[in-house]
Amino acid sequence: MRHARLVGVLVRYNRTVQIALLGVALAGVLFYVLQFTQAYFDQSKQLVLGWVCFALIYLMYKLKKTKQQPWRLILIILATFITLRYLQWRTLDTLLYTGPLDFIAMSALYAVEVYGMLIFLMGLFINLWPLDSKIIPLPREAGELPTVDVFVPTYNEPDDIVRVTVAAATLIDYPKEKLKVYILDDGGSLEKRSDPNNGMAAWERHYRLRQMAIDLGVGYITRETNQQAKAGNINHALENTHGDLVLVLDCDHVPTKDILQNTVGHFVVDPKLFLVQTPHFFINPTPVEKNLEGMANPSAESDMFYRKLHLSLNSWNASYFCGSAAILRRKCLQEVGGICGTTITEDAETAFRLHSLGYNSIYISRPMVCGLSPESYDDYVVQRSRWAQGMIQMLLLNNPLKTKGLSLPQKIVYFNSCLFWFFGLPRFIYFVAPASYLLLELNIYHASWMQIVCFTLPYVLSIFLVMEYFYKGSRQPFFSSIYESVQSLFLMPAIISVLINPWKPSFKVTPKGLTSDKNFLSPLALPFFLVITINLAALVAAYFKWFSEPVLRDVILLTAGWCVYNLYIAVASLGAFWERKQLRKFYRISASGVVRASFPRIGHDIYLGEVCDVSMTGVGFQMQLPFVPRERELVVLEVKDSYGREFRFENRIHRTSPRKGKYLCGSEFIVERNSYASMVSYVFGDSQRWQDNWDAKSQSHGTLIMLWYFVKTGTMSFVRGIGPLFIQQARQLWRLGVKLTTTPIVREKTLVGVSWVVYFFFISLASLAGKMRGKQVRKVQRIETSGEATIFFPRLGATLHGQIMDKSMTGIGVLAQLPLQIRDGEHASIWVVEQDGKANRFPCLIQRTIKRGDKSLFGAEFIADPTGYPKIVRFVYGDSIQMLRYAMSPSEGLAAQLGALSKSIFSQAMYATGTLLARIFIVNPPLDQKDKP
Repeated sequence: MRHARLVGVLVRYNRTVQIALLGVALAGVLFYVLQFTQAYFDQSKQLVLGWVCFALIYLMYKLKKTKQQPWRLILIILATFITLRYLQWRTLDTLLYTGPLDFIAMSALYAVEVYGMLIFLMGLFINLWPLDSKIIPLPREAGELPTVDVFVPTYNEPDDIVRVTVAAATLIDYPKEKLKVYILDDGGSLEKRSDPNNGMAAWERHYRLRQMAIDLGVGYITRETNQQAKAGNINHALENTHGDLVLVLDCDHVPTKDILQNTVGHFVVDPKLFLVQTPHFFINPTPVEKNLEGMANPSAESDMFYRKLHLSLNSWNASYFCGSAAILRRKCLQEVGGICGTTITEDAETAFRLHSLGYNSIYISRPMVCGLSPESYDDYVVQRSRWAQGMIQMLLLNNPLKTKGLSLPQKIVYFNSCLFWFFGLPRFIYFVAPASYLLLELNIYHASWMQIVCFTLPYVLSIFLVMEYFYKGSRQPFFSSIYESVQSLFLMPAIISVLINPWKPSFKVTPKGLTSDKNFLSPLALPFFLVITINLAALVAAYFKWFSEPVLRDVILLTAGWCVYNLYIAVASLGAFWERKQLRKFYRISASGVVRASFPRIGHDIYLGEVCDVSMTGVGFQMQLPFVPRERELVVLEVKDSYGREFRFENRIHRTSPRKGKYLCGSEFIVERNSYASMVSYVFGDSQRWQDNWDAKSQSHGTLIMLWYFVKTGTMSFVRGIGPLFIQQARQLWRLGVKLTTTPIVREKTLVGVSWVVYFFFISLASLAGKMRGKQVRKVQRIETSGEATIFFPRLGATLHGQIMDKSMTGIGVLAQLPLQIRDGEHASIWVVEQDGKANRFPCLIQRTIKRGDKSLFGAEFIADPTGYPKIVRFVYGDSIQMLRYAMSPSEGLAAQLGALSKSIFSQAMYATGTLLARIFIVNPPLDQKDKP
């Protein structure tokens, strides 16, 4: 025990000394780099300098011996120099004022470039020296082991998914007296069960999961309310349990047998350790990966984070809680009141607060859970939007740069993690920037083609090489652009909403275990049709500019190339949006190992083969056989996992196919003849299987094939999917219209808005008709009425009483005795008492006065604004529906105005045509009657 603790202390001490020495060296080198960055070079020298630096980075990227220190540090210094050199040139030489609109567009592009450079520079620092923490064995004495509570929070996921995870948790290799498993059911809370609409479903779920807990021998915990979502669920469980450590597992994250064997040892040797985080390994492909299934093996977005980036976070003691597959110390959680719930990324926020208190964290880069990633783009966007909003919340509410207790590297790590999620806005600006020049002629980038070759190209290409150097094996080139582009347009509204109100976002559960029975283009692809259209239009404009403005051909060529790149990204993103059908409820997982099979129909002979894949429904294997296996035939399989544990399953052959002299067989578990625990243990209990699958992705090849496939699929999606997509959008608009007209409150608000638009269109149309006819017309027909009115004239300080004679949407006619002189355009306030006894005041202008005996009829025009418009509608028509009925009436409403306008346009067109023909075919046209002598 003492030896283990001493080893842990020495490892951490050596690491601290190494990083300190490296930091001193880096600071010294950067001092000279910054001085050299400010030096002036003419274009020829800058050309050599920029491309020599790029060549050195490329050389270190290609050579295997340059992946460790000090070569990694040299590459980072070169990349920093190129970036700062570009920033200086971009700031001092390219920001020119050529007009207000140009300046706005130029500033927007410059701002997002600075954002990208800041993220890149912080990334260089974070990736300085990755740390892969080793596994520390558990002490031999069981009495020295801490007790562990396993929490499986669930909300609305299918029962089968929850059962598999909980069953696997009961099979974890750890002393049973020190291990307790709990189902945390937030879908069966008292609040859910009391819901008048969905209460019965919550009661049924409550009974099912409680019985599941009894069957599996685990605890069941629910609560009264659903406050603070997942964070509140875990905190409620913390109050009702007592384990020293807590293993948190999402209900779809199935743990392996050795997860505690490989993690708890770190808590034993480091009393200040609050977290051991492990990777999230997903057995199903993301929507992007699914489109490449069967032809390539692309790395998922999470692979880069857990395989590479988290190792760099680990080196700065900044590995943070990722919500699942993590072990936390209860004592530390209690110091901050449990899982934090201020933001909707409660996991990262909790780690942030504990790091600020001086506690440590560790990252073990061995996958020991397997989970389900989002299976559709709707779910994918829900998850990413929650992450983006939560991290931006943390930036706004708990600025890492101002938080006391964090080390400088930790501040940079958390600030970078928060700032990264603004990438949606830069992506959008990059999409439209070249089109703004070609279509709108906005000057946004003041540089010659030679300056771009000297400064821009080395910088941009260096970014690609550095990213590939850092993340090779976990991300293919250009795939970052596709992943970020797919998310960018949908994250912008989420980002803007949290910037307006950081307290507004609410936790949304990512759906899991969904299926689809058809292929289709996701409706979320619609914005990319707009991006494609804009860039195609820009390319057409570039074609004409090429001939009309030969002096600017270098600029036109560069911006057109930028449009082509944007077009490629947009079309490739459309290929990623193609949703492929998913019929399997449980995914097949690639597996290996020897299988011994016997077929009772043949006898007791044993045949040796190889395991190909496994799932909760069965095992796939291949072997040489002297006979053809039959479908539905019984087969007995004997297999082992990497720990040497033996399993025996009775299966039925589901399908067979010959392959290179062997038979590839798919077999199904006969559930009633096999132990459920054995099936779960064999399929999910071996972490080496996840490690092998994880490593297989790092050996992926065929990037060009994948990119070509995305473009081909995107083009196909554009051609085949645009029609159904717009039909689907039309149906959604129809459903929205039905909803707006059937919900009383929403209907009234909608009718007010629609009638407001119709009203102004109505008046504009009437004015146009009058101009076409060459005379003044009444915009809105008067409605004869009666009633009393009180008129107040502010200029004169006089009040009169009169009778209402007519009213319309534009004004009111009042008959009254006028003992004083009224001007045209006189301001007045007219008070009217409606039938319900409510008095309304209408500001007006007196437009005309007509004498009628001893009284005068004057017409007053309403001084209307949007806030007073509903009051006018109620006074004139009673409600918005009556107003729309009148406006659409064929005799005197909008239809009448349309008819009059059509007649006027037709008559004007015929007159113009006749005049033109007369001038063409008649040399001396006849004089008008009034011009004859």
